[in-house]
Amino acid sequence: MTATAGHVGAGGHGTLRSSRRIALASGRTRSISLGAVGLVALVVSAWGGIVPFVGPTFGFSDDGLGSWHWNLSHAVLALVPGAIGCLFAVSLMGRTAAGATGRRVGLTFGGLMAIASGAWFVIGPLAWPVLVTGSHYFVASSPLGELEHQVGYALGPGLILAACGAFAIGWSARHDRPLGTLGTKATMPGEAVAPAPSVDAEHVPVISDSDPAFAGRSRTRRARWSTRSKSVRSAGGDS
Repeated sequence: MTATAGHVGAGGHGTLRSSRRIALASGRTRSISLGAVGLVALVVSAWGGIVPFVGPTFGFSDDGLGSWHWNLSHAVLALVPGAIGCLFAVSLMGRTAAGATGRRVGLTFGGLMAIASGAWFVIGPLAWPVLVTGSHYFVASSPLGELEHQVGYALGPGLILAACGAFAIGWSARHDRPLGTLGTKATMPGEAVAPAPSVDAEHVPVISDSDPAFAGRSRTRRARWSTRSKSVRSAGGDS
């Protein structure tokens, strides 16, 4: 005679609680990682967007103009990609009520926009003379000065922002299941679900009130466990 054991002992509940703790800890780790990347992206994007306006105040001017000088090159090559990067960073750090699918789509789209903005930071100053005839973005300077302008205005913000966007896309591709399913094996469509294990009813233990394992438990929980064990034995005897 066999009976299906729904609850054989306290080990199953301990395993379930451990799985939940692992899932919660993993979820917090993921949130922290996304928040950290979002903070980096926010700082870099803000720097890349405002450096043409505040850089001249401490002698770091790319085109020789004064601070807070508004023109088309500053807006298109710095302010626009910087604003897009800031929006992407805020989306990483903020909480959202969207489901798992919506979250993945949002991260993927935001990552693509961040990569595009980072690429524009890099190639925009090089393409500007082609787009606007006879207008150079960086003024002639010493080799060290040109390197500082390239890294501070273009390469630095662009590469870091693109790396943050790539991280977001990779995160959304790796974590393609909700947090509640962590630690469990996903069932593919058409895959047979494994049946519940069957055990001999004669070997199902009867939990008594004097069992040392239940010494620290409340009377209500001991009574519930005893009732479950007895009902399993009764079901096995009737079959």
